[in-house]
Amino acid sequence: MFNVVYQGVDTLDLADQGALPQTVLDQLEDARNFAEAQQNDKHGEPVLLGPNQRKFFVKAHGKKGGYRYTLIDDPTGAIFSIKRDTRPQIWSFFVSARAAGLLSRSYEGMKQHILDCLTDMGATLGEVSVNRLDYAIDIATPEFVLDMRNFIAPRKAKIGCYFSNDYDLDDFGDKIPKSHPEPLPVGSIMRGGRFESVTMGKMPGRQVIIYDKMQAAKDLKTDYWFPAWGIHKDDPAIQVWRVEIRAGREALKRYIQAPNTRTFENVEAVLPAFLQEALSEIRYVLERLDDSNVTCSEVHPLWTTAQEAAKRLPAGDRPALPPSYVLELMRKNLHAMAEAQAFGNLNNLLTLEGMTPEQIEADFQKLAAQRAAIYQERLEGGLHTTKLERGATRLSVYLDHQR
Repeated sequence: MFNVVYQGVDTLDLADQGALPQTVLDQLEDARNFAEAQQNDKHGEPVLLGPNQRKFFVKAHGKKGGYRYTLIDDPTGAIFSIKRDTRPQIWSFFVSARAAGLLSRSYEGMKQHILDCLTDMGATLGEVSVNRLDYAIDIATPEFVLDMRNFIAPRKAKIGCYFSNDYDLDDFGDKIPKSHPEPLPVGSIMRGGRFESVTMGKMPGRQVIIYDKMQAAKDLKTDYWFPAWGIHKDDPAIQVWRVEIRAGREALKRYIQAPNTRTFENVEAVLPAFLQEALSEIRYVLERLDDSNVTCSEVHPLWTTAQEAAKRLPAGDRPALPPSYVLELMRKNLHAMAEAQAFGNLNNLLTLEGMTPEQIEADFQKLAAQRAAIYQERLEGGLHTTKLERGATRLSVYLDHQR
């Protein structure tokens, strides 16, 4: 049995024409420089922008393509990359919305959120051009074994290994190391002799990928997917496989007829046909026959489930989960990670000081209090308070929803 447990836009990249006032650009420059000086690229430097004093976190880096600044609002928001240019006719903004935001705000809600953020920054805005749109279909099944050999795809697709993603920024706006190899047109990832992912096509064209989304959610600690699916994280009787269709800039250019502009309206008008064509030209079959009669191969029920889902896109656009719920799950994961790291590092510290495991365990609470006092004494002149305040500001995005 194959059931669709979620479907919707999973990534949205767009370019916006327009610019920010010089005063706001100067604020961004100061924040970026401060983040660089403080080596604060993980969280970014908090700054209040525009007439509405909206909080953003400015990274110590930009984005390729001439974007001097990269900033985020919160993990369920978007990544904003901005050029240092005040001319309104320039395409100064590149905005990327990823899974957590689109899941918790919805596609329409995310479009409005992006507009609200840019407006609150004080931006003058012009046209919008969609650069990429990914559509995900998550299918639950008791058992499914992916076999790369059972794909039927256009001949131009070639087989290779796929060990990277095609973003230059991750979901939190941080740079992805350049050492990652480029993705090849068709590829696979295996774990323990079992295929977990197969990808066909290459961005910025069209890609179709199928992968074990349940395992990916566990690996990446994106626990919000389980309540969105209505599935328990540790249920051994259920798998969730994602069929994802990615429309890059070049694919959208080819698909959209005159006028050849990638506006929201034009992209949304062609999206149903685009998805159906992708899942028709690329198919996963029960057993691939030889090349002379490959078209007679029977399509796998998982793939027909995805094809049917693409024919019936949801009419409504309600978020699967509220942003506050997603942020709370993220907070709990960060809390557990911080706790493990804090006491793990304390164990390492005491061990490096020459203490035995027996000595550490016997006086652990006392030793922890002693090291905390030493650390606090070392941070003289209010430095500890400063660090605490900065940490509270950076982590406030995970706490504001509780207040």
